[in-house]
Amino acid sequence: MTEKSYFSISLSVLAGLAIVLGGCQRTVPQSTTVDRVFKAPTIQSAPYENLLVVGVVPSRETARNIETALMQYLRDEGVQAHSFVRESDSTEATEEAIRELVESTGVTGVIAVSGRLSGAEIETRKDQVDVEKEVRGGGLFDYFRYEYRESRPSSYSDYTLNVVFVTDLFDVASEKRVYSVESSTVHGQTSYDIIMAEGKAIVGRLKTDGLIR
Repeated sequence: MTEKSYFSISLSVLAGLAIVLGGCQRTVPQSTTVDRVFKAPTIQSAPYENLLVVGVVPSRETARNIETALMQYLRDEGVQAHSFVRESDSTEATEEAIRELVESTGVTGVIAVSGRLSGAEIETRKDQVDVEKEVRGGGLFDYFRYEYRESRPSSYSDYTLNVVFVTDLFDVASEKRVYSVESSTVHGQTSYDIIMAEGKAIVGRLKTDGLIR
């Protein structure tokens, strides 16, 4: 990623977080951790009071969900937040589209969130299973791809997903990346659980590190 332009954001990441079949009991609780991986020595625009959130994912629905979660938590902290999917006329987060939205909203920073699948865990139980899920791909900046097939063994399995999100904050005035965090959620069963936990953790770390009030 070029440091001079926050608009050169790769779109080949995270196609979606699949909702796992309901009715299973989670044996290990979901947990989310977040670590700062980069912070510029000087960030003149901080704390940011007006931010644009961009879900850097090919799936528009997943991007909307990620952006909505972060907006909710940012607004809870008194930050004016905008969603690219909700407010842009463009269906793709191109440089031109982001620039237009930056100008119309007057934001001082852009948050770009991408993610990857880091693992899936299976716990086999007795009784039955109607569907088996197979994960395809999932490498760094690869899509999440799931394939389902019917199966009727004498036992069934609970699936939990481990994911990693990378959140970059770009300063509008300097057009530089000024802050990055890497967060991970383990034992997640639904996309909603994972995205909401990630949003809360990311915004909490932004506040702790003084990027927002």
